[in-house]
Amino acid sequence: MTGTDISDLRKIGLSDIFDDNWTRAIYSVDASHCTVKPLAVNFPSDEYEVQKICNLAYNCGIPVTCRGAGTGLLGQSLSDGIILDLTKKMNKILELGEDYVIVQPGVVKTVLDKELAKKGKFIPPDPASSNYCTIGGMISNNSSGPHGLGYGSIINYVQGVELVYGNGMMGFADQKNYDQKISKMLKYILSLNVDIKKYYPNVSKNSSGYRLDAIFENNNNKVYPQKIFLASEGTLGIITSSRIKILDIPEKKSLIILRFENIFDAALEVPSILQFEPVAMELLDRGTIMEGWKADDSESRNSCIMIVEFYGNENSFYDKVHKFENNLRNKAKILDSGYDKKSVDTAWNKRKNSLNSAIKKTIGSRKPTGIIEDTVVHPVILHDYLIFLLKILATYNLDYVIYGHAGNGNLHLRPIIDINSKSSKLLMNTIAAKVFKRVVRIHGSISGEHGDGLLRTKYIPLMYGETMYDVFKQIKLIFDDKQIMNPGKKVL
Repeated sequence: MTGTDISDLRKIGLSDIFDDNWTRAIYSVDASHCTVKPLAVNFPSDEYEVQKICNLAYNCGIPVTCRGAGTGLLGQSLSDGIILDLTKKMNKILELGEDYVIVQPGVVKTVLDKELAKKGKFIPPDPASSNYCTIGGMISNNSSGPHGLGYGSIINYVQGVELVYGNGMMGFADQKNYDQKISKMLKYILSLNVDIKKYYPNVSKNSSGYRLDAIFENNNNKVYPQKIFLASEGTLGIITSSRIKILDIPEKKSLIILRFENIFDAALEVPSILQFEPVAMELLDRGTIMEGWKADDSESRNSCIMIVEFYGNENSFYDKVHKFENNLRNKAKILDSGYDKKSVDTAWNKRKNSLNSAIKKTIGSRKPTGIIEDTVVHPVILHDYLIFLLKILATYNLDYVIYGHAGNGNLHLRPIIDINSKSSKLLMNTIAAKVFKRVVRIHGSISGEHGDGLLRTKYIPLMYGETMYDVFKQIKLIFDDKQIMNPGKKVL
């Protein structure tokens, strides 16, 4: 981009366009360890300004990348082109119905939660970054969170989207209506005449690649074209509004905190705990616990806690919870339990604070680092997979923190390394290659909810194979023929 290009943006009525060094420096980083300096930053007011920007960028061949709160862990919102910050002005709740809400992409999840709670409603996906992450970012990553066990990822709740494509054209998609680009995509997928789902992992959550497997259901009799944009990281178009299904807040909640002697014992119990149908099952190792819970020094350094939560409306709800507690008494220590909103919320806030502190923990120049932090395997094999993971880290004498969604088989493992060291970067790539090869072999996913971004996109061919990766490339071309929409993510 040149000064002339910036001038052109201002000429078409875009005053909030900044290319000063200070602004560019601020937007050159996110929650990952990547750094990419953009050429300019804009704060669009509505879809028409987004359309103007995309139209000019398309004609000039300038990359366009959207940004929410910048909480992405893989560099999803970093670009050397134009950054569109959608949090400043496109942050409104447009419509609230009985069973749906329509929002702009810059709405913060917690802000939406508070408004929905006034009506006794909620949207279940709840990332740890809910206090500041945006709905647009959640859609782009296909976010989930602790309650993904009982309720799934946000891909299950988005009923329709309106968007702007890279060429500046407006688009739309829901189960009944969709634009010409969507129609072209659907025809292309059907022309492949293959069972798309066989290329996808056997897990309950997945944010890697394009979610073609979620578009068709019931032998192609049901079509959900809007789902192509879930987990797409803004590489196909810019969502300007979305219609999201909302649910009634459950009448009854119960949360139990268990302590196991080690994470292997905890992992072994996951399948049996799942039989009680919890809505959340969270594992936190001792390193994470120390950041938010007071751990007894007499406990093993390998000990961990598990948070198990149940929702319900039926009269027999508490009978089920008590049966669960009795079943676990000889296998784990029950540290605490809660049956009211205040105690349940307190436990989740402690978990959230623990995770935020653990991620920020530094040991000299070393800190917890992601790239293998979001793998997913079937929970039945979680125990064996954990043994494999920790054996690799032991080989390289690496400390780590580990926590996450045990019920989904989605644990967030972060080795503690100096990511600024060239040798450490090479080591992380070596470890990632070994881990991802194992994950693919056991039909898991390299990303359950954090996405691919700059750091994991290169592993997508390994994840899906070259045949499906070529399909992803064609999907990208259908929507973004000049490859200007958030380039470097999903396909290379």
